[in-house]
Amino acid sequence: MNALRVPFAIASARLFAERKALLYACAAAAIAGFVQRGARLEGPLFFCSLLGIVVALIQGPGRHRYLDVCEQSAPLFGRQLARGKALAACVAVTLACVAYCGAMLAGGASLSIAIFGIALAGSLATTLVALSATIRSGAARALYVLLAVATSAGAFALAIQPGWRASVAALAFCVATGFIALRQYGEALARFDPAAES
Repeated sequence: MNALRVPFAIASARLFAERKALLYACAAAAIAGFVQRGARLEGPLFFCSLLGIVVALIQGPGRHRYLDVCEQSAPLFGRQLARGKALAACVAVTLACVAYCGAMLAGGASLSIAIFGIALAGSLATTLVALSATIRSGAARALYVLLAVATSAGAFALAIQPGWRASVAALAFCVATGFIALRQYGEALARFDPAAES
């Protein structure tokens, strides 16, 4: 199987399995976006980041046993599985963020490219950090969820500084954090032993 096709196959299977959750996430985002007033970053960034954490956590083992068995029995590298699960979560969060911002515009609120870009980048980075919580338990799991929350808060803290450089810094922070989180998730997934968790 082509290396590029593996993550897409994993992601499409997971998105199909979670289609109802994806629909609910987009509907919730649309409602929240429709009632927001004013072009403020807090709403889309924090709400979509929260959805990102939830979407990431449902990628963990146990929710869909048949997917877990297929992925564990297939000749996959940890990084391929990590990319597939990350792609599924990121597609879901992107759709939710688009639904939120589209509903903002439909509700009469103004929306700048910077707000949309930072909200999307921040929620994606938060999602990627939260993925590492799916293969951990107890205090380690809580720590990664807290790190995901801190990622969203860090992006917001950088973005609200005056000047255009603040938006660039927030985007750079999100890209760097997301890249490191995805690499770390892939390495952790390669060492993950499902039998030890059950």
